[in-house]
Amino acid sequence: MKALIFANGKLENSSELLRISKTADFIVAADGGANHCHRLNITPDVLLGDLDSIRPNVLAHYKTEDIEIRKYPTRKDATDLELALELVLTKGAQSVLLLGALGGRWDMSLANITLAARKKYTAMQISLLAHDCCIHILHSGKPFTVKGIPGQTVSFTPLNGDVYELTLTGFEYPLEKNTIPFGSTLGISNVLSANSGSVSFKRGTLLCTLLLK
Repeated sequence: MKALIFANGKLENSSELLRISKTADFIVAADGGANHCHRLNITPDVLLGDLDSIRPNVLAHYKTEDIEIRKYPTRKDATDLELALELVLTKGAQSVLLLGALGGRWDMSLANITLAARKKYTAMQISLLAHDCCIHILHSGKPFTVKGIPGQTVSFTPLNGDVYELTLTGFEYPLEKNTIPFGSTLGISNVLSANSGSVSFKRGTLLCTLLLK
């Protein structure tokens, strides 16, 4: 199952977002993410959160729609995006795309990235899409294909420790079973040499950032 989650961060309108929404099997609006859905004329399957960021007229609109609304207390131990990820995990999602999870407040963007990389979510392929980049959370033992165009910039960043035996093919700077220490900039500003590149590694968690502009 492919899940799509709208968060409350910055999100630019585009025809690509409408196309993406039509390919999703399950759509969740995390609180103010419903404002983006409403603007794009997208009806989520579930609207959840403490509902302090959703505009009153948008909430009133979705209350008339045939969607599930889950209201949580304002004082809670998880962000609305975490609640949304928990939901799609229980629904059996294999892939999850987060929209509106990057940009704006640095603390929220960083928290959203590290949230998506939590070990409990390794069963799901999670990506975060912004207007200028797409960040893929990659886990060891799960080969990944980066799709783009030749010349597109791709960076690889170890997230929670060293990444072991990283192999990159289809890039201007290939690697063969290299260990990349946490904090190393070795993987920054690589370049696709074809329409796709393959990534694999034996241990660790890796951020793959594909620049779109």
